[in-house]
Amino acid sequence: MELDCSYCKSPIRLNVHQTEEVVVLLSFGTVVALAVFAYWFQSQGLVITALGAAMAGALALPLLERTYLRSWPRYASRVQSPQP
Repeated sequence: MELDCSYCKSPIRLNVHQTEEVVVLLSFGTVVALAVFAYWFQSQGLVITALGAAMAGALALPLLERTYLRSWPRYASRVQSPQP
């Protein structure tokens, strides 16, 4: 996702941390796996567990951003500055 900076008018991109990617993929994979098992076994308990896993995954990212990724820059320049 790229856009232009309102301050310097240069192109910037969203700077996603690797930990964020892992949390999202694990959360999504867990919800999908639980949903498949719930459908396969026709279990209401697994459906509720899948919904709980979805809520936990949705809660994990804001907590991760407020604690571990507090100083991580959200946006980065798309243009690389020359090194002296």
